[in-house]
Amino acid sequence: MKNIFFTLFIFCLISFLFSGCVSFTSYDSLERLGFADLEGYQYQNKEYQPQNDTTRFMYFTKKTDFEKSFGSIKHDIDFSKQLVVAVVKYEKKASQIVTQHITYEQNEIIWLYEDDYSQTNAKYPFVGMVLIDKKSFDQVVFVENGKTVYIITTPEAQERQKKKLAETFDRKETEK
Repeated sequence: MKNIFFTLFIFCLISFLFSGCVSFTSYDSLERLGFADLEGYQYQNKEYQPQNDTTRFMYFTKKTDFEKSFGSIKHDIDFSKQLVVAVVKYEKKASQIVTQHITYEQNEIIWLYEDDYSQTNAKYPFVGMVLIDKKSFDQVVFVENGKTVYIITTPEAQERQKKKLAETFDRKETEK
């Protein structure tokens, strides 16, 4: 049993350390994805009661999930061909998310954006949202002001990682 926890700990540690390497990557050589900024949406999840200076990171591949968080769709979004990536900030000072570019490599969607605090007429909470063409992806990486701030791994990718870890553990137990 100790071996399972040790293996999980090492796996998580390596994943955490590797995820920090994203901010040192040259994004110029990666495939750039076309995107459209979506504006006019307010976060409407009444069940979520945030503390100040909290940030939520999300992606949506289904219309129903999107509408639970942001209400009815105001733009032409075809969830069979597109997905939405969003940042919602509950900060004390006004903020505006400005997309620099979105890249794609090895099943990772990487959203590079700046958090511009010069915007004073933004609505609270502050929402940054982009629409991109759907790609096969395992993770969405959020890079704010040049630094990786959050990574979302899809449930399918998490299951594959768990299965691979279990297979590795089973193989090592059999080798003993």
